[in-house]
Amino acid sequence: MGTFSKIKNILKAKTNNALDKVENPIESLEQKIGNMEEDLHNAKLSAAEVLGNVHFLEEKKQDARSQMEDYETKIKKALSIGNEELAKKALEKKIEAEKQYKHLESKHAESKKNAEKLKSRLADLEKSISETRQYRDEANARLNTAEASQKVNEILCNVSSDNINLDDIERKISKKETTAAGLEDLKPVSLDDEFDKLNEVDLDAELEKYKS
Repeated sequence: MGTFSKIKNILKAKTNNALDKVENPIESLEQKIGNMEEDLHNAKLSAAEVLGNVHFLEEKKQDARSQMEDYETKIKKALSIGNEELAKKALEKKIEAEKQYKHLESKHAESKKNAEKLKSRLADLEKSISETRQYRDEANARLNTAEASQKVNEILCNVSSDNINLDDIERKISKKETTAAGLEDLKPVSLDDEFDKLNEVDLDAELEKYKS
């Protein structure tokens, strides 16, 4: 399973119950991304402090090293002139500088290690935000498709319902037309209608004339 698939599954598992309670699940994802971005901002501030401390300890360590070298030079110079007492004092200072250097070296290494861990976590968080944005875009597209499909289905259902109503109307109209035709047959023949029939041309008789 790829990283993107894993992050989708994690997000689904963590937000499934929450999404059921909100009208727009995309808003929930937007809120989650906003929270993650805020966490990233705060983490970067903390990381900046740690990195600043790394640089500070590096400078202090170099200062201690310079002192060691300086006292080393002074010891040699004092011995060269036969002043062992002065050389001894310089040696004491050098030993103190060595202790300070080792202490700072340990602190610097620890701080640098913590900084590397923080940078790795920052990279992971940035990756999670990117993947969550990608999932949000995918989920938004799916949601839009689902909503569009729902609207189409609702329209089709309404059309189907309208067809049933049209069928009912068609039956009612046909019934009225049949009734009207029946009433037409029952209508009494007027005197004018009878004379109109006398004036009608007998097509069969006319056709016989052409045959003779």
